[in-house]
Amino acid sequence: MRTAAALAALLLASCNAQTATAPSISVDNAWVRATLPGQTSSAAYFVIANAGGADALVSVTSPAGDASLHSSSMEGGVMRMRPLERLEVPASSTVSLSPGGTHLMLMGLKAPLADGSSVPLELSFAKSGKKQVVATVRAAGGESM
Repeated sequence: MRTAAALAALLLASCNAQTATAPSISVDNAWVRATLPGQTSSAAYFVIANAGGADALVSVTSPAGDASLHSSSMEGGVMRMRPLERLEVPASSTVSLSPGGTHLMLMGLKAPLADGSSVPLELSFAKSGKKQVVATVRAAGGESM
């Protein structure tokens, strides 16, 4: 009897562990700020929704230029930007990359980014694998959408 109860508890724990650890990632509202003449960098923003277990965004690539994650914060009246090695996406959460906060830097752009064009991004998550995203280029000041 004890063996059957222990086996049932072990099976139940195994089922709960598998359900709790599987992330369910979607990426929406991706956009990139248009560049001005001569500008070779820009920033991209998007919203990551996770309906499952915890995950992390570990890298981003784009054929438009060198892509990397950064955070921005105000310290002593000075805005500071720092590179991030990964961005945690907690279980059952939404993580927003937005102006003035966490964002994706695109540096060494191969061509200007014109309002209305698009930029492909490949996001790599630790558990969910790669996600292809197309970000719409918006004119400066168009970030309120």
